[in-house]
Amino acid sequence: MSPKTLLHELKDTDLNAMDVTLALVKEYKQRRISRYSVKYIPIDKPLESRLRGIITDQLSRHDTVSAYSFDCPEPEPDQLRAIDYHETDFPRIFGQLLALNPEEDVIEDIDELVKARAYLIVLRNEDGIQVTGFKTLPESWKMRRTRGLIPLLYRGKRFVDLEEENVFSIASTVDLIHFKETLFIHSKKEFERGLNFRDGMMAKARELYEEIKDLDLFVNMDLLLSKVGNNQRYLRKIALIKDLGYYRNPKFLSRMRRISRAKDWDIRFENGQIAFTDDTLDTILSILQNKRLYSEMTEEDFDVDGKIDAVG
Repeated sequence: MSPKTLLHELKDTDLNAMDVTLALVKEYKQRRISRYSVKYIPIDKPLESRLRGIITDQLSRHDTVSAYSFDCPEPEPDQLRAIDYHETDFPRIFGQLLALNPEEDVIEDIDELVKARAYLIVLRNEDGIQVTGFKTLPESWKMRRTRGLIPLLYRGKRFVDLEEENVFSIASTVDLIHFKETLFIHSKKEFERGLNFRDGMMAKARELYEEIKDLDLFVNMDLLLSKVGNNQRYLRKIALIKDLGYYRNPKFLSRMRRISRAKDWDIRFENGQIAFTDDTLDTILSILQNKRLYSEMTEEDFDVDGKIDAVG
């Protein structure tokens, strides 16, 4: 089912008839790999209604959806990005959630709240969990004293010092909504931060490095490794190059060599291998992303950022 069809189905789903629960996600590293643990937080009826409203309000404002890619921009106000949840860490979180009992598997103390990485707004019916909202926790999750100001709550005709209370805040939006193994992304930045997408990009980079070594594609891999490192801008480029796979296509590489010479792009080739230099590394990465374009209008070549959609 296409993301567009799935979004229409989600928007037509009666969420008001579903029960609402809230769960916390904690993250810890084990051998540099993110691990997650999930527990529920008991909530009262008025909060259930407000949490459901966050999901329904957000869905009502989004009518279009397009595929997520490493180089896509943030969604427009009425737009969502879609990605198969198997391409992310979300199944590891959701798998735990399915096994929990909302009334028994609950947090035990305030420390679990403070150390949380994200929270989940969970909507379910008699058939189980149907929709899940995911929100990466901001710094303001637990209210902190602002320098020079004392936070107060007016309750029972008197002020109460909020420093004596365990006060937390929930945002009016979620970063993504999970429905039928698809993630509908509202905030690309927070989605990537909350589900450790940098780790995924670094994994793709390692896979690419191994593959191009086997292909004997480049003369001086060390320059590429040094330039990319863990720089997120370059990791996006490398991950997209890996996904597109043009570097595996002999015809593409042959055209790259021929056009580069014809247009004097100054890309060096040595015995059939591509040679990086400080001056041409970015150009080579743009070409391997298929982002060096030619304008029929101005008869100029230029490199572009962001996702490119074919015309016609």
